[in-house]
Amino acid sequence: MKNANLPLVINWHITEACNYSCQGCYSKWSCQGEAWNDPTNARKVIENIARFHRNLFGESAAPWRLSIVGGEPVLFKDKIQFVAKTAHAYGAEVSVISNGSHLENIFPFARLLSQVGVSLDSFSHETNLKIGRHCHGKTLCYEEIASKLDTLRAINPKIRIKVNTVVNQNNYNEFLVDKVAALGASKYKILRQVPFGCCKGVTDEQFFSFLRNNYREDLFASDGAPSQHIFVEDNAAMMESYLMIAPDGRLFQNGQAEYRYSQPLMSTPFEDAMKEVGFAKEKFFNRYTSVATDATIAKMKIASAA
Repeated sequence: MKNANLPLVINWHITEACNYSCQGCYSKWSCQGEAWNDPTNARKVIENIARFHRNLFGESAAPWRLSIVGGEPVLFKDKIQFVAKTAHAYGAEVSVISNGSHLENIFPFARLLSQVGVSLDSFSHETNLKIGRHCHGKTLCYEEIASKLDTLRAINPKIRIKVNTVVNQNNYNEFLVDKVAALGASKYKILRQVPFGCCKGVTDEQFFSFLRNNYREDLFASDGAPSQHIFVEDNAAMMESYLMIAPDGRLFQNGQAEYRYSQPLMSTPFEDAMKEVGFAKEKFFNRYTSVATDATIAKMKIASAA
């Protein structure tokens, strides 16, 4: 598990409540109780991770990172602020992943955040309606998200912006990367929709079509040093390669027909919980280097040449 050059990143799906109803959303846990409803339980989970990180890497290690995800966590501004402040106090870098519709709710504690990730699958109103990325017919337009990100940077000039796009049946032929780069994103993650429930995902050709249009490193600002901005994850790269916590405080893992769960982290040491769910550490680290991306781009090039 040790890798001094890469961070320990934990994704806590803090809630499954969301104001959107995206097709193929995998953030479903059958309405489990949410650990963050009890501040004591939330603190126990964070303490557990911090202890694991300290025991593994030592007191002088680089910070671990807690990514607060959902559902849509920023809908609950008091609870998310408590989790962010608590994790920060335990030495974590804190990031928030959001659909962007209510980013204003994190402005009061934006100085605590190292990164904000925004899930943007399209800048087309019609496409977002088809995907389910809307609330009562209202979708997020480019100008609105750009304005909110500008405000975030004004509050915290050091904050990093990440954009996630899930390639699906409705957006695989769209060109988004120019607008993503214009938002000032330092990282653009392109993910292939995972088949889930009645959603079958996309074909190889559909996924590669999106990549041919959007794998454009040249559009991102650079200080002259070699830097990777675009990261690509095919379905295989996503399986068993994330450290994820369900809303009720249990580690969970994908890669099978149903999620595998650990005992609650409020009472189970993190290292024991990891053994209960399984975890492919090499695949985990490959997602933070060029390995997974390079493999998928190579497959795309072979398919295009055939």
